[in-house]
Amino acid sequence: MTHERDLPAAIRVLPRRAVSRAVGALARMPVPGWLLAPVLRVYARAYGANLEEAARPAGGYGSFLGFFTRRLQDGTRPLPDDASIVVSPADGRVHAAGPVEAGRLLQAKGVDYPLDALLGDADEARTFEGGTQLTVYLSPGDYHRFHWPLSGRIHTVRHLPGDLWPVHTKAAAALRGLFASNERVVASGETESGGAFAVVAVGALDVGSVRLSIHPVRTNRGAPARVRTWAGLDVAVERGDEMGWFEMGSTLVVLLAREAGALDPLEPGARLRVGEAVGRIARPASS
Repeated sequence: MTHERDLPAAIRVLPRRAVSRAVGALARMPVPGWLLAPVLRVYARAYGANLEEAARPAGGYGSFLGFFTRRLQDGTRPLPDDASIVVSPADGRVHAAGPVEAGRLLQAKGVDYPLDALLGDADEARTFEGGTQLTVYLSPGDYHRFHWPLSGRIHTVRHLPGDLWPVHTKAAAALRGLFASNERVVASGETESGGAFAVVAVGALDVGSVRLSIHPVRTNRGAPARVRTWAGLDVAVERGDEMGWFEMGSTLVVLLAREAGALDPLEPGARLRVGEAVGRIARPASS
């Protein structure tokens, strides 16, 4: 078991939120395509980013952040024909997957943390007792838009301020409660067949901004830290549609209540792409 002290000293003493906003400002600076294209090719080789599937050529972005939040060409992430299959919301690797037991979920091998701290709502957390979870880490080379893993309706969006620790594998093993400590956005509701689900987008070091396609919430803006909840929503979402994007970094946690279905117990480190099967929603007995 590692501890916070095992992370580099520079990360531990860094003013992480301020640095992330500064990195974001730099990433948004306009860069001419003739200069940006060779830089992005070097970046792609270093981090394994796939330029061929991007909707634009390397020189077609106005800034580095424009590339980082790129869209993909149509058809590059097909969905299963079976509508009951829950799909991966992102390209990335599995940090953890498995049951929600005694109000806790797995963060990394040997490390768990309380679900109510992640969601910021104890009553909502209880609806997932006995359910399942999937945590997906998006590396710097991954496609950084994320998508709805299933169809349903969103009733609540919650913004929880917090730190901006890195969220890579070593950090997940070192910092207990990492995902409940970092700034994050929770979108929760019901599947189309009934039963609760939630997707938590966790911010991370370097920019730390989370954006949703269905709501104007935006994180790490430098405003005074306070929890904000938008309840009473009724927004229909479709499996595979864009849910939002990370402006650099991060991690998604998908939660499915027991009566809603089950997420697969995937192995840590398993590679995922948007649209790949990761579970199945329950169907009403009459269907």
